[in-house]
Amino acid sequence: MTGTVIAQVFSVLISPILTRIYSPEEMGDLNIYLRAVGFLSAVATARYELSLPLPKQEEHAYLLYRLSIRIAIYVLLGSCFLFFVYFLFTEFNIKSVNLAVFTLISSIFVILINLGTNWAIRKKQFKKISTSRMLNSISSNLLRWLFGALGWGSFGLLFASLVGYVVASFTFFKEWFNIDKVHRYFRSDAKTKVLMNTYREFPSINLPHVMVDLGKDLLLAFFMVFFFSKDVFGWYSHSYSVLQMPIAIIGTSIGQVFFNRAAEIVNNGGSTLGLLRKTVGVLFVVSIVPFTILFFFGTPLFSFVFGKDWAQAGHFSEIMSVWFFMNFLNSVISTLPTILHRQKQFFYLGILSASIQLFCFGALPLIIGQSDQDFTTILWIVSIAQSIFFCFVMYVMFRFAKAGYRQR
Repeated sequence: MTGTVIAQVFSVLISPILTRIYSPEEMGDLNIYLRAVGFLSAVATARYELSLPLPKQEEHAYLLYRLSIRIAIYVLLGSCFLFFVYFLFTEFNIKSVNLAVFTLISSIFVILINLGTNWAIRKKQFKKISTSRMLNSISSNLLRWLFGALGWGSFGLLFASLVGYVVASFTFFKEWFNIDKVHRYFRSDAKTKVLMNTYREFPSINLPHVMVDLGKDLLLAFFMVFFFSKDVFGWYSHSYSVLQMPIAIIGTSIGQVFFNRAAEIVNNGGSTLGLLRKTVGVLFVVSIVPFTILFFFGTPLFSFVFGKDWAQAGHFSEIMSVWFFMNFLNSVISTLPTILHRQKQFFYLGILSASIQLFCFGALPLIIGQSDQDFTTILWIVSIAQSIFFCFVMYVMFRFAKAGYRQR
């Protein structure tokens, strides 16, 4: 967690400089790219990389590792073909071409980072995960500042992010070679097929879940730009990023340790209920104060820290603070359904959450209106609905933990 905190603190410290260099519209372009990379890199491995910490035998984890890489190669090649066909039959647009190229290349390195991260979780090499995040944060943000000073605009933001992913992947290079060197003689198509069936919930349930979740983010970006403006999306996405910081700084690190310990408990036949209670209690204590401050003082804080052009983003953060407080508590323990083989039920909850947001941002503008004030009204509706939803999700999580591991 310490390394992750350092990485995020650096992002926080340089953010007020970047928001004074780049416009909300340019930051909106960056967030569209980040959402596209997140979507493609998440679906490319059919989510089998998440299964790496689970097998008891090292050789089985290695077969899943190779399987993830093979699936990713096919998905990326297919994506290249689809992009080529799209641009072949559409009017040439350099910004769209840049976005596609940066998305494809960046996804390659994010996939490698995800594989390295989950293998490190299995080996309890959490220091490598922290190092990777620090390298990504420091290199990408310094380059964003440099390219912004040179006036490169949106192109500079995307290029800096790509370099950050490349640098972050260096942490796992040695481990990738060691993994293959140690296990390269243990290759069995028959056992790989058995493992594919054993962990079939990842492509059959977790993959559709993440496609719904991340696909929703891309559609939301489209709706906001289409019905309102790229400035509104820039304010929203910046507020969204700030509210996600507790998850990035604390939640992800604790969540990875929670995943490891919960998997060990289940493998040993124990109950995860005690670990769940302790984790949620700690998360509540460390997060209640910052989210409360944002709820009451988001607008003046954003205006002071990021510049007067971002005061509206601060107002959005006030509206969404309760929603993201509940989201923070749930996101850290969101791997529990995976461990307990409850992904199917969790998938249905994901569809419900996505449906609420897509309806509000995709349909309500046609009913309420498409002005900035109308967007604020819609955001209040979404925030209240999502806060209630995540309270229900927390209840379901405790029910899962109490019921325990579900046999296939």
